[in-house]
Amino acid sequence: MICPNCGKEIPEGHMYCDDCGTEINFVPEFEPEVENKIKESLTGLANELTKDEKKWIDRKRKVEAFLLSLWKKKGIILACILGIILVVCLFVTFAGFNSKSPKYYLRLAGNSKDSGKMDEAIEYLIEGNNLFPEDSDIIFRLSDYYLEVGKNTEAVDALKLITHNSSFSDDKVLSAYEGIISIYRQEGAYQEITVLLTEDDTDITRSLKAKYIPSPPEMVPSAGTYEGAVNVEASGDADCRIYYTVNGDSPDSSSILYENAIVLDEDGEYNIKGVSVNKYGLYSETVEQNYIVEQGAPAAPEIMEPSGEYNQNTMIVAVAEAGSTIFYTIDGSDPTVESKQYISPITMPVGSSVFKFIAFNQNGDCSEIVERNYHLIYTRLVSTEQAVNSIVNTLVRLDILLDTSGKVRGQEGHNEYIYNSVIEIQGAGEYYVVMENHVSNDGTVTPTGLLYAVNTHDGTVNRLGYDSSGKYTLITISNR
Repeated sequence: MICPNCGKEIPEGHMYCDDCGTEINFVPEFEPEVENKIKESLTGLANELTKDEKKWIDRKRKVEAFLLSLWKKKGIILACILGIILVVCLFVTFAGFNSKSPKYYLRLAGNSKDSGKMDEAIEYLIEGNNLFPEDSDIIFRLSDYYLEVGKNTEAVDALKLITHNSSFSDDKVLSAYEGIISIYRQEGAYQEITVLLTEDDTDITRSLKAKYIPSPPEMVPSAGTYEGAVNVEASGDADCRIYYTVNGDSPDSSSILYENAIVLDEDGEYNIKGVSVNKYGLYSETVEQNYIVEQGAPAAPEIMEPSGEYNQNTMIVAVAEAGSTIFYTIDGSDPTVESKQYISPITMPVGSSVFKFIAFNQNGDCSEIVERNYHLIYTRLVSTEQAVNSIVNTLVRLDILLDTSGKVRGQEGHNEYIYNSVIEIQGAGEYYVVMENHVSNDGTVTPTGLLYAVNTHDGTVNRLGYDSSGKYTLITISNR
């Protein structure tokens, strides 16, 4: 090569003229085939890039222009080296941009969701979970997408991938449990929450149980066999309602709401089950108690008026325990279920009376007999003379006597009425006994055999007779 400055020959490979020091600028010959190959390689690579990597295409073009410049300045070898470096850089960049990482699958799923392709989005997340099973972001996103398409069961199963995997942090596990509980609450599947939090005993599940699941109710007295009625009382957490059954059925919020003590007052076996329901609608464990009630003999009725003397109107009141019925007699005989039933307070009869009371329960068991002896005596308001006059006036009114002189129709002479004594008729009171005699015109007195009884208190007139046992009895007077 000849130096353009001094004309001296420059040895091959020298970059300066040895004589004058002029720098020699090489302008290599342009080889179209080499340049075209570089362009084809770069263009083919660029075509493989997606629209998301357009920024790399711009970079490629700039580098391509730069390489062409270098090619013209430094030669084919330098341009080829830089071209290879560019290809490697672009490949590494493209590969890194499209590597299958958790974020890659989250991005694909998000793009599919935005395009309305939920099934495709879920498939991307499932694939991502298979490759990266310990990435919680993919699992939480997968559960959310399942919920959006109404697949609650699959959403729960996805979150259980976290709750059942000890490799996740406590925060992630707690969030997964809270998510499952939220789904169950929306479905009203409260028992599923109880199962969820009781199948594993960990610090997290224990804290959630304390927050969401109420304590089971307590029942007193404890299960057992009891004689007589039993009042079972239940108690639970302050913000809970208690529901129960007495026939062994499993209780729920449609069962009997506990408000007052449960009264077991009939013979038999009772299987009581109770459950607490809190403000979240969550159920406690069911508590169960078995009671056997044996009533036995009922308590004797309580008679409020004691035996004794009385001088004014008095009502006799009898009280029996719940479920019992009272029967009584007033003639001194022992009462049975066939005797008169006590319905309301009884008016104490005048005179002496003997009351006997007994109680029967629904099983036919009877109590002890309670006896009361009463003696009701009013102040005598009617004299013996008034008693006789009451008899005569009554007989005249009934047309038995013609007048108050005692004349009898169809008979000569007249009747006379003589006071005899005072008697007490059980259950009726005190009476004057008055005898009837017939007095003939010659003065002969003949007893007629009739006796009259006049109440010493109110002057009521009756015939006096005897019952089959020989006791006095009152007979209503009629026209004979």
